[in-house]
Amino acid sequence: MNNIEIIFKREAPAFIHNDGKQTPTKGHPVFVAQHATATCCRECIRKWHKIQPGKELSRIQQDYLVDVIMTWIQSEVDRYNS
Repeated sequence: MNNIEIIFKREAPAFIHNDGKQTPTKGHPVFVAQHATATCCRECIRKWHKIQPGKELSRIQQDYLVDVIMTWIQSEVDRYNS
């Protein structure tokens, strides 16, 4: 599963039956990144990224969240390699 699929399946729907518990804290690097960037659930996305819940995420919003996650992952790689 890639970053776009993770966001599309776990965060994009308007209503998520297990919101706040859908993102594990380990098992995939993107899960760790989601918690580090507050993109792990719709409540964190609302609070930190000002994207309101109750409405399916647009493609632009999904791309934004993927960009936030990838920026964090890249910064971790850079920090590890320096």
